[in-house]
Amino acid sequence: MAAQERALRRGALRIFAETEEGALLRVALDVVSSLLRVDVVALYLPADGSGGPSCRAVWRQGSSRLLPPNETPVDLLAADVLRRRAPRLCGPWSPAGGAQCVSALAVPLEFQGTALGVLIVGRRTPDPFRDDHISLVCAAGQQLALALLRLRAAERLRTELVSMACHEIRTPLSALQGFTELMLSRDVPPSDQRDWLNLMHQEAVRLATLVEEMLDMTRVESGTVRLNVALVQVCEVAARVVRLLDGDGRRVHLVIERAPTVLADGDKLAQVVTNLLRNALDYSPPERAVEVEVARRCLGTEGGEAGTDAAHDCRPAVSVAVRDEGIGMMPEELGRAFQPFFRAGASRELLPEGSGLGLAIAKAIVERHRGRLWAHSQPGQGSTFGFCLPAQAPPPAEGAA
Repeated sequence: MAAQERALRRGALRIFAETEEGALLRVALDVVSSLLRVDVVALYLPADGSGGPSCRAVWRQGSSRLLPPNETPVDLLAADVLRRRAPRLCGPWSPAGGAQCVSALAVPLEFQGTALGVLIVGRRTPDPFRDDHISLVCAAGQQLALALLRLRAAERLRTELVSMACHEIRTPLSALQGFTELMLSRDVPPSDQRDWLNLMHQEAVRLATLVEEMLDMTRVESGTVRLNVALVQVCEVAARVVRLLDGDGRRVHLVIERAPTVLADGDKLAQVVTNLLRNALDYSPPERAVEVEVARRCLGTEGGEAGTDAAHDCRPAVSVAVRDEGIGMMPEELGRAFQPFFRAGASRELLPEGSGLGLAIAKAIVERHRGRLWAHSQPGQGSTFGFCLPAQAPPPAEGAA
């Protein structure tokens, strides 16, 4: 059984690597068919309109096939399992368009209370499924449900990004179009030409930055970004970012407490600190200081809501907090701080330059590292944005006992 559990873990990595639902279902069929000796594997998802589960993908005799929604009737076994949200063993069962199986095991595709469909495996020989088989197939169903939830969430995000991006891109494109039309429609003095070309260049840079940040956002959220993880000293990453953004060292105060290492992608971690620090500098008056603190914390010290498991997580962690003395945020703004394209201060005519994607990208990267990002703020009293990552002990020195 241990070998099958290891095979499931390897298979889950293959499933989570897919970025298109059809390909994900095919890989899932292949993974499940390799875990047990079965003749049929079928995936049932709710059909459009009726809400009942119909077969969307089936594996038999070493090959898999995807089926369009509503092509097959609702399967009564799958419907019962989806309704009860519990595994079920049954006798004769016939998959969509296939020969009858002597025994079948059906489990819900469920993760944290959300049921997405049903996974059924069948055998054409009188060989019953054991309790350990049920546990294994249930675990596979849970992994598949999580993968589907993440994939669909990423697809919704891409749709929202396209919609919002059309609005955001319109402004720099309109400016570029306006200036080029003016220059083409009349003779422009050389001094005005240079001013207009400078403005056009600024809008082009703004457009390129927006497109790059949108690509970053979709890559991270869809899981297609591959993290090059290694042991990283967060204090060194923070110090490098501060030197980059505050060259003269007059505005940003760096406070470092001896902190353990983390297992992370150093470049992505630097991007998170950069986004948080740029946000603080953008929203702070030039004469006000910004503080970056790196410290040892418990993982649940910050960012965990009271009464939740996250708030009581005492695993060692590294915390990075960026504090500013800027305009602060209204309570309703704080709840939307990490949404793509949201920028605080819009209702108060205090909107700085920027795409509104920096904090959303930072949150996505931190969560890919199994960390937690948070924000505290009060109007007129500045804001604190920070994150925690689980600490990672360094490997023992050579020759250590």
